[in-house]
Amino acid sequence: MTPDAAGHAPAAGGATQADAVSTAAAGPTSREEPVVVRVDRSRCIGSGMCALTAPGSLALGADGLSRPVRESGPDGAPAGERLTEELLEAVDFCPVEALALHSALDGRLVAPSE
Repeated sequence: MTPDAAGHAPAAGGATQADAVSTAAAGPTSREEPVVVRVDRSRCIGSGMCALTAPGSLALGADGLSRPVRESGPDGAPAGERLTEELLEAVDFCPVEALALHSALDGRLVAPSE
C-alpha cells in the first residue's frame, strides 16, 4: 500500500486516513459549518505538531501547551471557525489525542471520529 501525497497510508478499500476523517467530518457537517477547536490541556504535552499543522487555529501558549487561537467570541462563547483540512490533520497528528473539533451550531463531535 503506497501513501497518498500527504503521506497517509491507505485504509481498507483504498481510502486514506485523511479521506476517512474527511468523510466522517463531512457526513452531517459541511465545510461551511463552523467548528469549535477544543484542547484538553490536561493531556497536551506541547509537542507543537498542531501549531505547525494549523497555525491559524492553534498556537503554543506561554506555558508551552496548545491553545486555540480563537478562544472565545464576543459573547464569551467558544469561537467558531471554518473547518479546514489543516484542522483535521492537526487533530490526527496530535500524539496524545488532546484535540477535538465540535460543531459550533449544536456541539456534536466532528473530529476525531469515533
